[in-house]
Amino acid sequence: MILSRYAERSEAFRVLLQGFTLPEVCVAFTVLGVGTTALLSGWNFFNREVATERCRVERFYEAFSAMEKLIESKPLCTDSLIQGPVSVQLERLPGNVHLAWAVVQNEGVSLKRLVRCK
Repeated sequence: MILSRYAERSEAFRVLLQGFTLPEVCVAFTVLGVGTTALLSGWNFFNREVATERCRVERFYEAFSAMEKLIESKPLCTDSLIQGPVSVQLERLPGNVHLAWAVVQNEGVSLKRLVRCK
């Protein structure tokens, strides 16, 4: 009885030591490859989205700084300026010669504010 248990355990152990068959190894590598490809494509998508958002933030800061310069400089009410990729348009407010709507646009970013002008 003890001998038969030992024989059963040693047979089971010998089966475990034989390793994996070639088809099992191929399937494992295929699953590993598909999983890695999926993770890498997700990582690539994430990096592209981060880069896109950084560009949007940079465009917003460019438009914001152009608006701040416009507020400090008090331009003529009839001016329409283009400063690089940033365009500034002024629309005089009816009834007041010293106020105008300033619209600053930069590649999808648009800021509008009431400003004093000369």
